[in-house]
Amino acid sequence: MKKVFLSIALITAFGVANAQEGFSKGNTFLTGSLGISSENDKDADAKSNSTTFAVGVGHFLSDHIAVGINVGFGSAKTTESSLTTEETSAMTAGAFGRYYFSPKSKFSMFGHLGVNYASITDKTTNPDLKVTGMDIFAAPGFNYFVSKNLSLEAVIGRIGYSSAKADLTGAKGTTGFDFAIDLTNVTFGMNFKF
Repeated sequence: MKKVFLSIALITAFGVANAQEGFSKGNTFLTGSLGISSENDKDADAKSNSTTFAVGVGHFLSDHIAVGINVGFGSAKTTESSLTTEETSAMTAGAFGRYYFSPKSKFSMFGHLGVNYASITDKTTNPDLKVTGMDIFAAPGFNYFVSKNLSLEAVIGRIGYSSAKADLTGAKGTTGFDFAIDLTNVTFGMNFKF
């Protein structure tokens, strides 16, 4: 029993001692992520490369609530037997809101709600095929400060609704619902508080 009380006291003292490293009302943060992927399948003589980049800015309206905007860009290319079989580019823009459960601590869990508009262009068709869509989702996340102004974050899973429609005459579009909270659906990012 003494060990339990000692553990609780240490965790509380650690949180109080590191309170200055967290977020508070009026803080603004810059967040971003970068993804690069490359695959070379020698059996199928196929190569795939993709790059994604996203940046966002958020502002704390209160000690627990932050709102922000984000933009992202991406491209992917697949080549089989020296012929380009798929080449796409994408752009996203959106807004988000977050509720931080212990924002003034070094470590905090948050709930993330996001709305994104996406535009994807398939460059291997003639003319280029354009697809536009909307994504609304919620996800749990964690934030950990490694210094006074720099934190790492992880978002694990999501629950969301999406819709997309190709810019073709007669296209009806697609809609989807997804739910995934597991370690195969994790994204990492960094925040800079100023």
